[in-house]
Amino acid sequence: MRRRRRKTGLNLSADDARRALAFMVSEGKVAARDVVNALERRQKIIREITDRLAALGESASGFVSRAARDVRPRLARTGRRAAKAGRKRAKRAISAATRAKYQAQGRYMAAVRQLPKTTRAKIKKIREKSGVDAAVKAALAMARKPMRHGREGR
Repeated sequence: MRRRRRKTGLNLSADDARRALAFMVSEGKVAARDVVNALERRQKIIREITDRLAALGESASGFVSRAARDVRPRLARTGRRAAKAGRKRAKRAISAATRAKYQAQGRYMAAVRQLPKTTRAKIKKIREKSGVDAAVKAALAMARKPMRHGREGR
């Protein structure tokens, strides 16, 4: 029977990883010394790899530089794409009239939400004829009325 491979990598930005680690250290889930030790082990591994590559000599460095030259433009594109995705966009300023229109739409939706479909159709006609404010008033008035259901005596 084959074992399932577990996904070990996390898709975290450096900033998210730093925040998560700081949070875990502050909660006592991870000791600060463990983090320092892990970073030191990482540096040691990087030094070992660098030393091995240097030992391979010029032939390996030529291969590595060619590979890096091929990968660099791809990485640059990916980096730009990631930077664009992570960038926060400024909110567009909206006029007072547009804001008022959005708020009126919200009041209308809140008033109509609880009404049955038949009543909603009546409110919709009122909205088309007299406007949003009149429709909201009518919807609130209809919501206050006791609704009769098909099954009386329950």
